[in-house]
Order: sequence, then C-alpha cells, then structure tokens
Amino acid sequence: MRIFTDYYNDFKCKCGDCRRVCCGGWGITVSDAEYFRLLGLDCPPDLRSSLDVALAPVDDPSPERYAMMKPSYTGKCRLINGEGLCSLQIACGEEVLPAVCRMYPRSFTDAHAGCSASCERVVEMLMRDVPLSFSSPLPEPASTYVKALQNREKPLKERIKELLPVVFGHGYTYLHFGLLAMYTGVMAEASERFDEIVYKDFCGYGRDRDGEERLYGDIASFDSRFPEAGLWYENLIVNRMFITDFPSADIKAALCGIVCEYALLRFASAKCETEEQFVDKVSELYRFIGHTNFNKNSAAAINRAGAYSAEGLSALCEV
Repeated sequence: MRIFTDYYNDFKCKCGDCRRVCCGGWGITVSDAEYFRLLGLDCPPDLRSSLDVALAPVDDPSPERYAMMKPSYTGKCRLINGEGLCSLQIACGEEVLPAVCRMYPRSFTDAHAGCSASCERVVEMLMRDVPLSFSSPLPEPASTYVKALQNREKPLKERIKELLPVVFGHGYTYLHFGLLAMYTGVMAEASERFDEIVYKDFCGYGRDRDGEERLYGDIASFDSRFPEAGLWYENLIVNRMFITDFPSADIKAALCGIVCEYALLRFASAKCETEEQFVDKVSELYRFIGHTNFNKNSAAAINRAGAYSAEGLSALCEV
C-alpha cells in the first residue's frame, strides 16, 4: 500500500513565482522515446527552434537516459520563457512534457508518495509547527525512528544523538568545528557542486578560533531570530527519511546521513535573516543532498575523518 505525506495532495508548483526554477543548473535527461517524440512534435516554429537546440544525446546513451536538456548561457532550460514558465507546456500541454518535468519534485514509488525539499515550495510547506504526518502507519524500523525524532520533549540534536549508540560503536571525542571542517573538506574534494554551495562558505569563516566563534555566533543569532526553526529542521529530515525509504539497505549509513544532513542544515541557515533566505539556502542544499548518493558519500567522508562512531557523529550535532 502506498503511503502519502500529509502535504502531497496540496502541493502546487509556484510556476513563474518561483525564485529559482527547478531545472536551473541541473542536467535534465530524457529517455529515447521522449527524445524522438519531442524531435517530431508538431509545435509553433519558435518552439521548434528552441527544441532543436535544447536536446542532445549524451555520450553513453541508454534507453532510460538517452538525451540531455542543454541549458542556455544563463544555466536555465532553453524552454523557460521570460516569465519563468515552460514554453513547451504552454504551447502543447502538460502531457507532452518528459516524465521528469511532469513529476518533479514528487517522489512516487509503490511504497511512498512525497516531494523533494530541493523545491522551494516544498520547503515552505515544511516550515510549520505541526509534525509531518502520513496517510498510514510507516513500516518498521522507520516508524520507530520517526517517532523518536518527532518526540519534542527534547531538543532535536539530543533526539538525533540518542539514535546513534544502538547502531554505532564507540570512538574518540571530537570538537564540532574541527569535524565539520574535515567533513566538508572531504566532501568538497569529491564534489565540485558541494564545494560551490557549502565548502566555500565554510572557508569564509576560516579554520581558526576566530572562525569558530563567528560561526557559532551566526548560528546563535539565527536561533534567536527563528526559535521555531528546530521544528522546520525536524520536518525536513523526516521528509527525506520518508522519500528515501529509510533506512534502505544500510542503517549505519542512513543514520550518518541524518546527522550530516542536520549539521549542514544548521550551517547553511546560519546567516539567513529572512524566511525567504532560509528557503533559498535549504532548497539549494537539498539539490545536493536529495539528488546524490548522500548517505554513502557522507559515511565515506566521516569514516575518512576517523569519526564513524557514536561520539564522532554526535559531535556534528552539538551546535
């Protein structure tokens, strides 16, 4: 039986009101059937000209991943018009869109139906006091872990830390700032995208005592501006647990992913002064978290830092 998030049926695309269109900066691929259908599509001449330069077969095509939408020099899809709307959908209807364009940001399988927080509208829907709920009880062990994370008698970081000792062995005690520096540095080595959206900002603080104090000061200022943000973090984390069918095959990597997700959310939002800035930073972060092998990569990075233990991961939750 498919389980739905409580917001799923209420989701509506912001269309031209979106500050950053969903396809901006991403390599959107289409199947061979979609590629040839679009090449032969009967459409207005100006749209035909755009389509002819917007699609190109990839270097190693497969039936499922045959061609890519080539962005313009602005980094946006060539089919997005000046109002931020899809000219293909306007001219020919939603039914002609490639599957990824019709479905995003929805995550829809036989087991679940939710949405990715890489979409700013989804982030806005999760910025609320009410805990995320579902149309039916979640299967175990996801149900137990979600209930633990939604137990608001303790701060979120304490709820996360309490999940770790059952699965992880013990190790050394770490300092949050130093471990965050090591983790983000290793992730940046492996991903240019992570370097761009996270690590460059971290390097702006420096890696000395002054940088540590400034980061903690920014986080404290954010917490004073948005005392309800802990509830937003909770909903964002539970949402990703749901759409990734937590814990999947590897409970340790999944828990490590939760810890790293929380740490990056705290860091990414530190300098946000408005809710709009928070939405923009968080949705950008989830464009990396939600669309890469985040849990596996984070586990490898934390292991390389020597902190793949209850104590090590707890250190990332400290601020």
